[in-house]
Amino acid sequence: MKRSLDQVSGGGSVSQDDVVVRPSRRCSGGKRQDAVACSPQAFGNASPTDVADVEFVIHSRLRRRTNDLEVCLREEGLIRLIFTFLDVREHQMVKSCCRAWKKLIQTLSLDVLDLTMRSPVNTLNLDRAFVAIMHNYSRVHNLDLTGQRSLADRDLLVLASCFWSELEHITVDDCLEVTDFGLLAILNAQSQRLQSVSMRHCKQITGSFTKQQITGRHPSLVKLDFHDTRVSYALVNDLESVFPSLTTIVATHTPAHLEFFQAVKWGKLLDELRFVVTNEMSDLPFLNGLLDEFDHRRSSMVRSGSEPLNVLARSLLTAGRGLLLNVPLHAGELLSPVLYACENGLIKVLPVLLAASGVDLEVTDKDGTSPLCMAVTNGLTDAVRLLIQSGADINKRTYCLATPLYIASEMDWDDVIDLLLEHGAQTDCAVMGGATALCVAAKNGNRTTVLRLLSAAKLKHKRFPLPSAREQMQFVQALFLSCERGHVDIVEDILNATHVDANVLMDNSVTPLYLACQMGHDAVVELLLQRGADPNFRRPNGGVSCLYIAAQEGKTAIVERLVRAKVSIHAKMEDLSTALHIAARMGHIHVAAVLLREGAYINDQTRSGLTPLYIAAEEGHLPMVQFFLEHYADLNKQTKNGTTPLFVASQKGHAEVVRALLIAGANAQLPKNNGTYPMDAASLLGNYEVTKLLLQYGARVGGLSLHFAERRRDLKLQALLMDRYYAQHFEHVKECAAPLLS
Repeated sequence: MKRSLDQVSGGGSVSQDDVVVRPSRRCSGGKRQDAVACSPQAFGNASPTDVADVEFVIHSRLRRRTNDLEVCLREEGLIRLIFTFLDVREHQMVKSCCRAWKKLIQTLSLDVLDLTMRSPVNTLNLDRAFVAIMHNYSRVHNLDLTGQRSLADRDLLVLASCFWSELEHITVDDCLEVTDFGLLAILNAQSQRLQSVSMRHCKQITGSFTKQQITGRHPSLVKLDFHDTRVSYALVNDLESVFPSLTTIVATHTPAHLEFFQAVKWGKLLDELRFVVTNEMSDLPFLNGLLDEFDHRRSSMVRSGSEPLNVLARSLLTAGRGLLLNVPLHAGELLSPVLYACENGLIKVLPVLLAASGVDLEVTDKDGTSPLCMAVTNGLTDAVRLLIQSGADINKRTYCLATPLYIASEMDWDDVIDLLLEHGAQTDCAVMGGATALCVAAKNGNRTTVLRLLSAAKLKHKRFPLPSAREQMQFVQALFLSCERGHVDIVEDILNATHVDANVLMDNSVTPLYLACQMGHDAVVELLLQRGADPNFRRPNGGVSCLYIAAQEGKTAIVERLVRAKVSIHAKMEDLSTALHIAARMGHIHVAAVLLREGAYINDQTRSGLTPLYIAAEEGHLPMVQFFLEHYADLNKQTKNGTTPLFVASQKGHAEVVRALLIAGANAQLPKNNGTYPMDAASLLGNYEVTKLLLQYGARVGGLSLHFAERRRDLKLQALLMDRYYAQHFEHVKECAAPLLS
């Protein structure tokens, strides 16, 4: 029984929490009944026909866990999510599912399992459809994964193994992660039914293995399609010796294609073709004469019966003039005549090439770049127009998923952008990082392009009032990128043209205002505050606030603006640090001055007991230490373990900071909780200058200090400490003898 995925969109398990909605029906009187929400048990005795009319709206734990699959999927991550989902065993428990529906899905089978980018699998039916596919389909003859660029070798093999005994056709066209390993694994398997394998545009297919490594047997295999890959001549030539049933090996626009020309001694034809293209011989008779010569040679080879042609030769010769017009002109780069013309800006010869029959406009170079993408990259407006008029795919993607519109936005080609939009280029196609054409235009500050793309989105929303999750995501990304770069006009344009809120979170982490504060874009901060951005926003992880990040980066103007927006000066992070603490650590005196002016606590302590003065002393920021001393910071405030600013400055070897603290009256004899003194810390490091300063301001020498100096074998330091140690001893003797002498 042949069914499509549309017919299983209601399949899978339904939990007690699920809501089942019966769509409105037309009654006999012509009126429609409203949709009625009820529990799944209401359909317990329904027939298969009734169940087929039911639209399931799932709000189960799995639906909540995946959290808007459309955003997670993007466009290329379908297969990866499938396998992630299949690791969850809850879906195997069919709960509250009527017997009629359960019986229906257990008998489903497919002639074609369509998992391409254009398949009806979407966010609403993904989990239910794949539960039915992977666990209930009895057979699948044709597995089509075209366009799933995230499909890896492992995924392909796991998915194919589910239906291997019945598979007749495997199609993985344009799956750029599939490599020779996946190809060899399929060829080395055993199948009585497999008839064809197609891997068109898979650039990692090189055929680097030898025919001797192929151990599989496929008595029904008749076709292998390696068009626009990097398959080698050594592999595909005489491959029928391994698979005698082969009748077709497609290897056009590959290294094997070029080597075939050399093997049959057609090198002169290639030289003449290169000459025509390189010298832009736009006169049609030159190319027509070359094509006529090629036709003659091809016909002669086909008619000649002196040497029987192998499968590869017969397959290539059936390509007609496309065999010449799509051949790579040079080894390595895989540039066809059209690709070569677009890469080198040879506009004059392009109309002649496009007028010839057999030209493939979707072949790509070694990096997966099509002629249209190449022409867009070089800003060749006329070439772009010609290619579009000739039928080139306007949304063809490169290896990194960039479309022509994305490339034009990145390169800032206004005329090319207008041309692509006029011909219906998709505006929301994202590259691997998730950025779209709008995002890259916003990042580069190209306001004209941003306005064009926003206008295109606005026209689309006249037909579909609410933007999809993917469109909304690109608006959010564009807003954040423009905030990061400080393009205030673009920020305003995006806020005006979209439904994006000024407090939107990016990856559940930061807001536009937070990012603008971090980067120090005062005008953007002012605009966002006017649009209602929350100045007291704090990051979910760590509690870092807008004020804190502005203080960290030393953005005094931003701090001033946040203060005017009534930001909380005393807001604390998870470690109880404040903006004043981070300003002290980074040495931003002007920021600290603003914070103290607005009432920040100069002796506020973190969870560990660190004060701003302690942090400044630890970092060695002498001007900041002097600033805090001028504002009467507590010199001897101790941390949880008893460390003072003087101790940590001595420990770090900041001599000038130690001097400033001692002059201000810091206690040189205040120990830590473990009984160690600043003198001990200085001796441990062997810092003679700090040790001398401490001695000048009354620090005493103990046995631990002497031990550290002796261990370092620092004779100069030992002499300094011993002099003071003996002086202390004699002073102690005098103090003890004074009562006896009186």
